[in-house]
Amino acid sequence: MAENLKLSPEDIACEDIYSSEFSRNEHGIYKVPLPFKEDPSQLGDSFLMAKNRFLNLEKRLENSVLLRSDYNKAMSDLIEKGFMSKCSDQSDTSGYFIPHHMVTKSDSVSTKLRVVFDASAKSTSGKSLNDVLHCGAKLYSSLFCVLLNFRLFPYALNGDITKMFLQIQVCEKYWQFQKLIWRPSPNDCLTFFNLMVVTFGMKSSPFLALRTIHQLIIDEAEKFSVSKNIVDKLYMDDLVASFLTEDECILFYRNITDLFKSGGFNFTKWSANSNQVLQNIPLSDQLEQMVSWDEENFTLKVLGLCWNPKADVLFFKINQNTGPCTKRGMLSYILTIYDPLGLLAPIVLFVKLLIKKLWVCKIDWDSVPPLDIVTLWNSFNTQLPLLQNLSFPRHINVEIDCVFQLLGFSDASEKAYGAVIFSRVLLPNGTIKIEIICSKSKVAPLKVESIPRLELCGLLLLSDLMKVVTDSYSSKFKIDKSFCFTDSSVTLCWAHSSPHLFNVFVANRISKIQQNIDISNLFHIAGVDNPADVLSRGLLPEQLVECKLYLSGPSWLYTPQCDWPIRSYQDFTDKEFPEIKSNLAVVSIPNEEENSLLEMFSRCSTWSKLLKIVVYVLKFLKILPKSQTINAEALSTAENVVIKILQRKFFSDDMANIRKNIICSPVLRKLCPFLDNEGILRVGGRICNSDLSYSQQHPILLSSKHHVVGLIIDYLHQKNFHSGPHLLLALLRQRFWVLGARNFVRKRFQACNICFRLSPKCSYPKMGDLPRSRVLESKPFLNTASDYLGPISIVLTHRRGQRPQKAYVAVFVCLATKAIHLEVASDLSTPCFLNAFKRFLSRRGPIKTMLTDNGTNFVGAKNHLDQIYSLLESQDYKDTFARELAEFRIVWSMNPPASPHFGGIFESCVKSFKTHFFRVVGKQLLSYEELTTLTTQIECLLNSRPLCKLNSDPEDCDLLTPNHFLKLTPLTCIPAVDVTEVNLNRLSRFQLIDQLMQSFWKRWSLEYLTQLQTREKWYNTSSNIKLGTVVLIRQENSAPLNWPTGVVSELCPGKDGVVRVVLVKTPRGVYKRAVHNLCPLPSQ
Repeated sequence: MAENLKLSPEDIACEDIYSSEFSRNEHGIYKVPLPFKEDPSQLGDSFLMAKNRFLNLEKRLENSVLLRSDYNKAMSDLIEKGFMSKCSDQSDTSGYFIPHHMVTKSDSVSTKLRVVFDASAKSTSGKSLNDVLHCGAKLYSSLFCVLLNFRLFPYALNGDITKMFLQIQVCEKYWQFQKLIWRPSPNDCLTFFNLMVVTFGMKSSPFLALRTIHQLIIDEAEKFSVSKNIVDKLYMDDLVASFLTEDECILFYRNITDLFKSGGFNFTKWSANSNQVLQNIPLSDQLEQMVSWDEENFTLKVLGLCWNPKADVLFFKINQNTGPCTKRGMLSYILTIYDPLGLLAPIVLFVKLLIKKLWVCKIDWDSVPPLDIVTLWNSFNTQLPLLQNLSFPRHINVEIDCVFQLLGFSDASEKAYGAVIFSRVLLPNGTIKIEIICSKSKVAPLKVESIPRLELCGLLLLSDLMKVVTDSYSSKFKIDKSFCFTDSSVTLCWAHSSPHLFNVFVANRISKIQQNIDISNLFHIAGVDNPADVLSRGLLPEQLVECKLYLSGPSWLYTPQCDWPIRSYQDFTDKEFPEIKSNLAVVSIPNEEENSLLEMFSRCSTWSKLLKIVVYVLKFLKILPKSQTINAEALSTAENVVIKILQRKFFSDDMANIRKNIICSPVLRKLCPFLDNEGILRVGGRICNSDLSYSQQHPILLSSKHHVVGLIIDYLHQKNFHSGPHLLLALLRQRFWVLGARNFVRKRFQACNICFRLSPKCSYPKMGDLPRSRVLESKPFLNTASDYLGPISIVLTHRRGQRPQKAYVAVFVCLATKAIHLEVASDLSTPCFLNAFKRFLSRRGPIKTMLTDNGTNFVGAKNHLDQIYSLLESQDYKDTFARELAEFRIVWSMNPPASPHFGGIFESCVKSFKTHFFRVVGKQLLSYEELTTLTTQIECLLNSRPLCKLNSDPEDCDLLTPNHFLKLTPLTCIPAVDVTEVNLNRLSRFQLIDQLMQSFWKRWSLEYLTQLQTREKWYNTSSNIKLGTVVLIRQENSAPLNWPTGVVSELCPGKDGVVRVVLVKTPRGVYKRAVHNLCPLPSQ
């Protein structure tokens, strides 16, 4: 095995199994073990699985006589050639049965149908044969390196080891794990067979085959005068090589065939680009197509590449794209372009960049892209046939006595970066020939990087390519020199510097570049001469065919080296390097890193916390000593860093203009800004001759458009005992001059939660529409609102010594006509209120809906109304009242607590009653009988109030009042027949009364209802309060500082979608409150 191959513990275990168990018989054939990593007894039963798979295969073969014939022939060949034999015990189903199936390949030169064995099929234990086998080390050579060697010398040779796997036998004790089921015809019995050789489809087979080839070379190389590095010319069972002379090629052919024959391997399908070489190879061993050698368009495939041995060129067969123009279609097609050397990298990059655009635009896999991308994709497809005319010489012109040089170029753009390598060969006759060897490109990452960084990545890619090419060629031919070129002066200077001077990203890449290439041969060239430019932007097929710069390199490569227009590192020694590490306290942070810092700043909640975080960042970057505590000096350094980042974000153009002595923008022109010694932008102003301090004379200039400036204002506001906006502005301008500061300071002041609690502002949603019960004609009191008022002091009699007692009045209001009904209640007991409610129903008739206050409106008069509050809030009251309502089929609804504006219609009636009552009674004590009488008189008076504004017409004295509806309304229903337009002389007495009632309702609709149209307040539309909003809950009888805090946990929107009632979660429970009583904290 290769000495420099790095092996894992599993690879070492696999190698130990092979080394200890392989053997070789008298014919030179190798016998190898199956390298089990687990006990094979863990394999379950696999017979039924393999049987079912074979029966399914038979059904497939029934559809084609030709396929069945070919399949039977392939299986019979395995038996005839001794690769497979019948099991001695046809009843033994132990071990492992390998299912098999077929793969057809119409364009294959040798085998159209191939039998494939599936050792990954699971047994009943859930494990397959591949699961318990070692994979082994990867012993095959790099495809890239094999193809590089194929292009090196003039004479090419290609051969194939016939059935390489099958030439290696497996030790007999492992046959039981390579069983299979087969029969030539469905009429025959199923037969068990043992595979006695290394089999396709097993995970360990590539290792066993290549390890055996390595062992054969170890055992026989000296005998047959073959170098041990022959493995560099092998890629699995394909031999691909090139030679300086025909004699060398012929000798190699003879030695290699003899060497492999000694181990039981036969080479066939030989091809070459030399007639003399082919004459030394038997026709039976040559590739069948070699008989067409003289044909102009004769082609064959070498490791997937198309090769014309006659013209000795490589070319590509590009299939026409018929897939859809989608991200999936683009990716699917570009993967069909087989180009291991990267010769078509510019056009592949073109498609990659289109796919990247789709990712950036977040286009789905099967969605139609934007029109501009579709247009580019269609142009690409249209030009694809042009690639059929593009070919590359296989031979890179290396000959005997020539001077062989390697030339590498790298370039980058914001889209991608890439590298390309050319060969420059100076022939003995003085002719210079240039050929492209290989190239590679990569799409720039989605994260935006600076162009110098991408150029550095391009140079690293070039150095990696150059190392691989140099390692492949240096052992076969002397390389005179290897040159590398870049058009980035910054990258050139970086590469010639010590890595320890730079930030991690740059330092790591510089170190790797210096390991890969000789930096003394790295030079700078002009961008127009850089062939790698197309690897950073991509090309359409038509552009690639015509791009001589990429295909042949810059023209000056054909001139002597002394005439090359290149510049060395010494020409840029005075250049200022970006991204150099510094031990100074104040540093320049690269632009590409400032965006991430600004994003971090926006997540900080206070100015002090932000500065401490920046201090830790500076310590991590080794700008500040890790041992340094967070003191005033460290915080000052952090503040300078933050201010510089903010100023570069908002004033970068102005700062650049100031450095160039150019007039800055009109916004700053009046302030005469300048840069101080630390590079901070300050106000020049016109008070430099005052006695103020330097920071007051020349405050630091900031924009109000970033969150950090708000943190500075909040810090000064809190530090100065929550000063007002005018004082806060004055304090701010002692150090900072913020553009648009006055309005910004006022906004930050208003956003202070502590200041807000001293004078909170409630939220007022738009006033809702009136409910249907207020705007539809209905029998008086069919929809009723109720409230309680009192207490009123009374005496039972006017005898001497009588103690005053409390009485209460139950108020019932018709929601449609505003008619009022009053009932005196002697106390606050539930039965007493229910008796009043029954008296109301008995006089006014049955009702449909009942609206009541929630009771918390009485808390304001706590000393006198605690008992009322207890009654309305008591469970006994609610249960009993609900039962009574249910008996009368009444729907009872309640307004939210502490929301009197929801019951304005009855609150106004309560106010009117109190006005008349206390004007008449004053401080007198009435008896119960007198109170009842007075209450009834006030009820009559209130029912005589006009519902509408008085008419200015002196002749119109008929006013619409609630009494109009009460006096003429039956207790059951209103008239169903409209008689308002019938003449009076045609009406009966009963109809006359109906006409009066209907005329009242008509006036109610025309006069009263229309005046309810306007909203007297709360008419502006505002956004709804949101879930999770932190609010203060207003309480009428306590100072704002004592108002409790809660979080909105549920919204109760109205029919119009406006939220006027919410549930608020507090530490004491969940409460239902109107939005009018909530004050959202401004910091949200």
